[in-house]
Amino acid sequence: MNASPTLRRPLPLGAVLWPLVLTACGLAACGRVPGQFEILNDQVPEISGTTCTIPVDPTVYQGEGTLDISIVRSDFHTAYFVFPLIENNLPSSSSNSSIDPNEIQLSGFQVDIAPIGAPPPSAIQAVFDGGPLVHYQISWSGGVPSGGGQLSAQAAAFPVALAQKLVAAGGIGTDPSLTVDLTIQALGTTNGGMHMQSDPFHFPVQICSGCLVATVAPCPLAAAPAHLGNTCNAAQDLRVDCCTEDGALICPAKVAPQ
Repeated sequence: MNASPTLRRPLPLGAVLWPLVLTACGLAACGRVPGQFEILNDQVPEISGTTCTIPVDPTVYQGEGTLDISIVRSDFHTAYFVFPLIENNLPSSSSNSSIDPNEIQLSGFQVDIAPIGAPPPSAIQAVFDGGPLVHYQISWSGGVPSGGGQLSAQAAAFPVALAQKLVAAGGIGTDPSLTVDLTIQALGTTNGGMHMQSDPFHFPVQICSGCLVATVAPCPLAAAPAHLGNTCNAAQDLRVDCCTEDGALICPAKVAPQ
């Protein structure tokens, strides 16, 4: 969605103490200080043809998502991507060194998945009752400069195997009847050696089976489909035209050579 620019909130009183905290921590890990390291929002990807580009724009973001588990295939990288916009609010260095000691080098993300809202049926709840599919870490790299520097990333935030378990459990129809909270934290280490974990970022995703499928026809289609879906991941957020091949649903639909 398009949102008007948000006024940056005043620095908390503890901000003036950050350099002292960093000095005291040295190379050891410190407790997380709210506001130092944040995921601001879920960026809306810029889609052009088959290209998926993640911008760095705090004013354009998505507040919730939709996952269609009927579209997810075993060869997908993930059932749902979140595109975190990460901000490093550690103070900028006052030294003349070319290396920013408070720049955070990302190592990945921690992801936790849990149903929210009305309790789901027991068969669906059992899918989320612990295990590596609902609590895990993924790798990512990149540097986030201090002093309010920002970086966009891509987090595989819903495993394919988890979506397949939901399909097997049954009870999820065209109308979204299950909402999950994706809790994501960025992980990294400053150039000065301090381990960092961002504030938790909560992102709700509605889950359905078939709600994003616009049309279905035998593969291949004679012409390019009208609904191309989300180039980053066909199973999320946008309607897509599909086709069937050997009984399998293929989204986006295959098109016959012209």
